[in-house]
Amino acid sequence: MKSNVNEITAGVMIKLKDDITTNDVITLDENNINTLAKKCFNKIDEGFIDRVTFNEGGFIVAGEDFLEGTSDEIVAKVFSNLKIKGIIAKSFNQMYKENLINNDIIPMEFVNSDEYEKVGLYDILKLKNLYEDLPKGILEVINITKGSNFWVKL
Repeated sequence: MKSNVNEITAGVMIKLKDDITTNDVITLDENNINTLAKKCFNKIDEGFIDRVTFNEGGFIVAGEDFLEGTSDEIVAKVFSNLKIKGIIAKSFNQMYKENLINNDIIPMEFVNSDEYEKVGLYDILKLKNLYEDLPKGILEVINITKGSNFWVKL
């Protein structure tokens, strides 16, 4: 994973379907962030932790209603602990977006939700010109793996 102040290049560590809840991400039987992080997405994808650890972070791609109804900051802290740089979803709730931002994770929504189908697990994505584009509320995402691009809104 490559990262500087104006650019982020990282792989897609997990691609999720619609309606992912807090219970799909972590089991709230523990309050220790490190322990929760080691079990993140274990119910959905047991290889996620190995991928995200080996790659020192990355992106999450999700469908509709990502963590809808969640306002618990603990999930965002777990993602931050795992060095997740950004989450690109078809949609997710406003309160949760604020938690992501507060934990240095960029929440993004596909401008065209059909682009979700074109992004795959392990694809390498690049966000560039962050200084210029973040204030505009829209970013170009370059899919290096597929040689394509798409747009996301913040």
